[in-house]
Amino acid sequence: MLKRNLAWMLCVVCLTAWAQDGKPPRSEKLLGEIDVTSWMQSSFNVSPDGRRFVYVTQDKGKQAVIVDGKRGKFYDGIGDHSSFFSPDSRHVAYLARFNDKWHVVYDGVEGKGYDALANPVFSPDSRRYAYKAKRGEHALVVVDGKEGARYDGLGDREQALLFSPDSKRLAYVAQQGNTFFVVVDGKKGKPYDIIGASSLTFSPDSRRVAYRAMLDGATMVVVDGEEQKHYQAVAASVPLFSPDSKHIVYVAGAGDKKFIVLDGKEGPPYADIISRSPTFSPDGRHLAYITRQDNHDAVVLDGREGEHYDRITQDNPVFSPDSEHIVYVAQAGDKEFAVIDGKPQQGYEHVGSNGSFFSPDSKHIGYLAATSDEEMFVVVDGMEQKKYNAIGKRNPRFSPASDYVAYKARAGVEQLVVVDGEEDQRYDLIVTDIEFDSPRSLHYLAIKDNKVYRIDRGKSIAGVTMSVGRQANAGKNTIGAY
Repeated sequence: MLKRNLAWMLCVVCLTAWAQDGKPPRSEKLLGEIDVTSWMQSSFNVSPDGRRFVYVTQDKGKQAVIVDGKRGKFYDGIGDHSSFFSPDSRHVAYLARFNDKWHVVYDGVEGKGYDALANPVFSPDSRRYAYKAKRGEHALVVVDGKEGARYDGLGDREQALLFSPDSKRLAYVAQQGNTFFVVVDGKKGKPYDIIGASSLTFSPDSRRVAYRAMLDGATMVVVDGEEQKHYQAVAASVPLFSPDSKHIVYVAGAGDKKFIVLDGKEGPPYADIISRSPTFSPDGRHLAYITRQDNHDAVVLDGREGEHYDRITQDNPVFSPDSEHIVYVAQAGDKEFAVIDGKPQQGYEHVGSNGSFFSPDSKHIGYLAATSDEEMFVVVDGMEQKKYNAIGKRNPRFSPASDYVAYKARAGVEQLVVVDGEEDQRYDLIVTDIEFDSPRSLHYLAIKDNKVYRIDRGKSIAGVTMSVGRQANAGKNTIGAY
């Protein structure tokens, strides 16, 4: 058992080919051991591919980063929670302090020293990185090791540097005197009194930029440098581009009413809009958001208001990958339930609102439900699975072929992964999300007796037991008929 108290975290699994005896293959590889007498538990971090790990250790007033069980150089200090991997999991960057300066250490190479630094940001393709730095009274952005222009400030801490989806462009908020402006590709935009925290966004095609700004008491969204209509308020969220980048939507307010603004056109007013930002379907043809009126919540889909419930428990509805179905979690009285294409399902004490919901082929639905604080289970196509003390967030996970699910669970003090109803070995802690490598293979990292293991787990075709009797499109309930 782990010698220290660890947070309830969840894990990842990898499958390979089948064993000769017909049983699913399984391998367990030791990646390293954690010295719990010296590690900083909150710094533990797993790479996006679930194959590597990193954490900070301390000894005699010094701190070092351990990557995949190998300790790096000791420093006077390591930036809090700053150890992290690039999106492709190949690079590691963190903040280290020595000689009274802070430095970015990138793949073991120490960068230039500054008075203060913010955590590095990788581009989506992992080939570039950037970070905020401060030297004396001036702030600057360092991109790929090269210093940019100097400013009085670079916005609030949460106003991060933002690479475009294609990794070719960079945008951030800067300050000069009492005004703020957005810098895109090194070019300064119009100054404003305030730039909304974390509101800066690129369109999916990387060609457009939008953000929320305030000037002389009015709030507006700025798209490609052009101010949209001024409002009394614009929701503290990111303006949302459609998947094809041609449309933009956000939430605005006037008086005591709120409404969405789609391509400059205002929607109907409501007492409140629960969604921080509306959501487009994957094909961009549908738009949905959650409203509140007269103490009841409802989903508005393509301008049509759905059934009213006491509460809708999530920020936004979820569309199926094929854009033909929609699901959300609602509450009526003391019961929560999934609503699929407008039809309420079985009610429970709690239904998870951050699960995967739809399978990749859009024909199956899975989610977490609970009948008490210590009795949780997965529901797949309306069928309840085995009960556990806890089920991991963002679970269950469907296989790429949509024919079975895997999820993380806790039984007593132990944690395990369940693959198509079969329990895998139990561990003290499972530390990654389930990720499939193929339709028949998945992997995860786990900790037992302070040792970190990589588990590869296989799945035989004969073992597939996914019910196909209650599909998401059963009864032809599609969005068009909502």
